[in-house]
Amino acid sequence: MFPFLRAHRALAALLAALLAAGAVWLACRWVGYDLQQRLGGQPVYEILNDDYTQVIDLPEEGLTQQIPLKAGQAFYGVRLRFSTHDQLYKSGMVMVDVYNAQGEQLLQSAGNFLNIFNDTFTEFTTERPYVVAQDETLTVHLYNAVPWDGPLGLWASEGEVDGMPLYSGADGAPALDATLAIQRVRDYSGSWPAALAAQLALPLAAAAFAAVFLAVLHAPLALLVAAAGLLLGLGFLRVTPALVAPDEYTHLAAAYELASAWGGQTTSQGGKLLVRSCDAPYFATKTGEIGIFAYKAQAQARPSAPGGPDTLTEISDADAGQGSGSYWAQAAGIRLARSLGKNFYTMLDWGRTANLLLYLALAAAAVALAPAALRGLLAAVALLPMPLQLAASLSPDAAVLGTVFLFTALCLSLRAQPGRRWQLALLVLLGAAVAPAKAIYLPVVLLCLAIPPKHLDPRRAPAGAAVSLHGVSVRPGRLVQAAVLALAAALWAAANAQALGYAARDMNTALLVGGTVVAAGALAALCALYLRVRADAGKRRSFWRGVAVAMVLAAAAGLFVFSRMGGGLTPDQLLQVQPNGDSVWTFSFGYICRNLPATLKLLLRTLPEQGALWLQGLLGTTLGEPIVYRIDVSWLLGVGLMLALLAAALPTAESAPLGRRMAWGTAGILACVALAVLAAALNWTPINYQTLFGMQGRYLLPVLPLALLLLWAQRLVTLRRSAAHGAALAVALLTLLTQLQGFALYAAWQPVS
Repeated sequence: MFPFLRAHRALAALLAALLAAGAVWLACRWVGYDLQQRLGGQPVYEILNDDYTQVIDLPEEGLTQQIPLKAGQAFYGVRLRFSTHDQLYKSGMVMVDVYNAQGEQLLQSAGNFLNIFNDTFTEFTTERPYVVAQDETLTVHLYNAVPWDGPLGLWASEGEVDGMPLYSGADGAPALDATLAIQRVRDYSGSWPAALAAQLALPLAAAAFAAVFLAVLHAPLALLVAAAGLLLGLGFLRVTPALVAPDEYTHLAAAYELASAWGGQTTSQGGKLLVRSCDAPYFATKTGEIGIFAYKAQAQARPSAPGGPDTLTEISDADAGQGSGSYWAQAAGIRLARSLGKNFYTMLDWGRTANLLLYLALAAAAVALAPAALRGLLAAVALLPMPLQLAASLSPDAAVLGTVFLFTALCLSLRAQPGRRWQLALLVLLGAAVAPAKAIYLPVVLLCLAIPPKHLDPRRAPAGAAVSLHGVSVRPGRLVQAAVLALAAALWAAANAQALGYAARDMNTALLVGGTVVAAGALAALCALYLRVRADAGKRRSFWRGVAVAMVLAAAAGLFVFSRMGGGLTPDQLLQVQPNGDSVWTFSFGYICRNLPATLKLLLRTLPEQGALWLQGLLGTTLGEPIVYRIDVSWLLGVGLMLALLAAALPTAESAPLGRRMAWGTAGILACVALAVLAAALNWTPINYQTLFGMQGRYLLPVLPLALLLLWAQRLVTLRRSAAHGAALAVALLTLLTQLQGFALYAAWQPVS
């Protein structure tokens, strides 16, 4: 059989894919069954009468209790407190019928000796709620359908409570001057846990089918990323509750504002965002709700919640002017949904989907452009839970990830072969896009220096390797690299000037500007000197040694100057705190330089305390916004993802070596990004904190391919054949399992009291 399947790979791929899809479908059914057992049939109730001082035995003619409801309230049933007079009954059945003001029966439910216990509340519920359009009084009728072994009592108050009369027999009989101890069930989980898990079966089973089928067939990895990533991303649309992805409430406000600006509308008033009336209840500066009832509410609201015309009539609680990242895709989805009058949840889904499509287009293009030996590495990173979770939300980090991945792939590709003119233009554009996207990723642009200048020559038929500019011979490829770096630096400075000014707020601005000009002049002089000595190997070695010594001396001198530039905080300022106890001052560049020991101690305390969380955030095994909700999946999934990434990073024996200079350059880029991330985290950490605040592993995700590339360059272990497809498949399946467990954890989450 196995030789036959090896000879018919398409059939083997189909059978394996069907088995994988079936296994995932069964896994979804199991998750639904397990959640139903743990979370199904749970009521959320509101106390209507908590005054009970007597027991009224249920008479033969029954009891009738009236309960008032206000407009807009949902009624799922009632909870009543019974008394069995400390006896254990072996037979008996009580019926609870509920009628509205028009006499329509809303509920008919039974209770017997198996679920009615002494001095315990018992709920009588319905799956479909009755929502009161206007203030109304409901009638609850209780009677025995099967006689009990002994008297069945109900706890009640002595005297009528809040206009809720109790009658003996049918409505209209004499009142008993009492009110039952009764609670209104305002929400009910019912069979929703199983139903919601069943909704995940189709996209996740389809994702498993596509990933296994394409991997076994050894289809192009870019296609595997696009197909499996799309289906897994659609799964994340349902797994991640509304506004629970990292900082999604902020991203919603920014994308919504951009969509309004595209429509030519007034976007804000008094610094607050203007929104449609149907969207106003969802705009606030807080993370969304999670739990089974949040899932249920969103599932019910998606098809039924009212939409409205695209008229901005309400002043929301969200601040305007929060958009500083890439929100083009999200705003396009929101703009389209609003133009068609869709409701909030549909609008949110369309914005998320547009963001997912943009990320997958960039990630698939990166895998397609990368050298063949490195496509598996990029594919495995692109399918991790964290980038797909970000892409299936409104986070602009998805576009940043895709752009950095594509720039990295293009640089590695051009390093291996000469580039075409469109590739050179794309290199300049991507470098320009990476720099202002997020300040901490500027060092990645230096990767263009790893490309041999001859591969960046835009001339079709060069007569010589170099051209002469004012008597100086230079390769055209160097000019392309200079254009990439100059444009990136200019755009980075323009986009981040305000943030830099804030970080250096306690330093001498004039001296900083002067130092920057001197540093730029020194760099230009070094470049000119290198052009003169590059032809002589001995002089070139001396040049680089001198540069290394000069950098060490410059760093020491700069630190000495920075530590004495500007004034420090006074004792009174150090004691200033906000109402929550946080210092009003955060770590600025000047404070760091003046307090290096304190900064080092903070970093040393942070690493053991938060290091594991950083790794989880890098992989995506902690979901949502970890500062608000800690949704951590099994560490086994994290170990599996790490092993799959390591497999993708192992070269084959035939793979070309990376080169020592390339390895050192990559390590330098990684170190610069890591330092930039730490500097950014320190910049929003109050000075009285003992560990970093807000540092998350996902900030290092764009340079994860470079870190794996560094591992690939070591060649300590080589494979006989490529593990690219297997590694990408393993990551896709582990991402799928992360979604399944994450869904269960989201649904079962309870606040810590």
